[in-house]
Amino acid sequence: MLKYCKILDEETGLVQLGVGCSDEYYIAIGMQLRDVEQSEKDFNWYITEKCPHKTKEEKLEDKRVEKFFENETKRETFLMQGVEYKGILFDSDLEQKINIMATVQVMDEQETITWVGKDGVTSLVCDKYDLLAIGGLLSNMTTYVWQIRNPEIKTKIENAKTIEELDAIDISYEMGA
Repeated sequence: MLKYCKILDEETGLVQLGVGCSDEYYIAIGMQLRDVEQSEKDFNWYITEKCPHKTKEEKLEDKRVEKFFENETKRETFLMQGVEYKGILFDSDLEQKINIMATVQVMDEQETITWVGKDGVTSLVCDKYDLLAIGGLLSNMTTYVWQIRNPEIKTKIENAKTIEELDAIDISYEMGA
């Protein structure tokens, strides 16, 4: 790409780009129109023929890091989406799990409690067995993520030998995916 620049280091080809649109100004301050390229290694600008590029291994490792981040983001989104019971979506965060288990421990067989859904509006009058069922759904979801799906995805990412293999990895956390 042709740009006005000043060479800062002849050996490495590092340049300072002109920022603006006045050719006369650039020429007046000693800049030259040169073929330059931005390095993917350090994001500095260089004369094209001296521009440092990432190796195939560095590009693969960058893609692997990107995939691990994508996995973490999608995993956490799935874990926070909630669980549905009797048509009501309930929270699935750690606080919800703790509250359910603590409440179940102190409830007797005939007692009921109104449990509020994730939206903070809808609710369900629950007995001990309803709360155990919600807790079971939360437990199933957590087990699926941490013992099955997340290790499976992480192993695929770790074992991928090419960027194409990494691109082909499906990172989804739908139950049964």
